[in-house]
Formats: sequence, structure tokens, C-alpha cells
Amino acid sequence: MGTAILLNPNRTIEYNDNRISRFIAQYGRCAVSGIELGFSDWHCHHKNPYHLSKDDSYSNLIVLHEGVHRLVHLKDIDKIMSLLNALQLNNKQKEKLNELRKQCKNDTI
Repeated sequence: MGTAILLNPNRTIEYNDNRISRFIAQYGRCAVSGIELGFSDWHCHHKNPYHLSKDDSYSNLIVLHEGVHRLVHLKDIDKIMSLLNALQLNNKQKEKLNELRKQCKNDTI
């Protein structure tokens, strides 16, 4: 992986360092689905929303598949259902997803 792929120039050094550390700690897998992640299909999510907490700490970050990350934040039921159908999450994975949704003040699905 090149440095350009790993670093986000619009974020803090702390965020960039911790997101790489979190990716490595999760063995390059989504924390919800367990899917092995590639170069461009992963997102780093703030468990406690950044706009409220301004917290880029390691403990506040989690690495997710792009589609799972979208499900954490989506509110449109049609888009939610479409992504759920595509990702085929099991009940345990949906529980993990809903915990993240609750932390973002979104309804469970």
C-alpha cells in the first residue's frame, strides 16, 4: 500500500496514524461483516461522531467496509434495504451494525 492511499490530507495526524493502526489491528477486515478489505473499499468510522466529540483517538475509530459504513449513517429505508440485501448480513452482524447506528443517534434496522 502506498502512503497516498493510507493518508487523508484533510484530517489530523492523530486520525491518520490511528486509522492505519486500527486497520492493522483488525487484520484488514471489516469490524461488522468480517469481509477482507481492499485498497478502496474501506472507511474509518468515528464511533462517537467527530462533529460532536472531535475525538480522533484509536479507541473511537473502527474500520468498516464502505457499504457497512453507509448503512451506519443512512436514513432512507429503500437505500438501507437495498444495501442490506446486497451485503447479506447475519443477525450477529446486524446487531453490531445497530450498535454503531445507535451511537450515531440513528434508528436501528
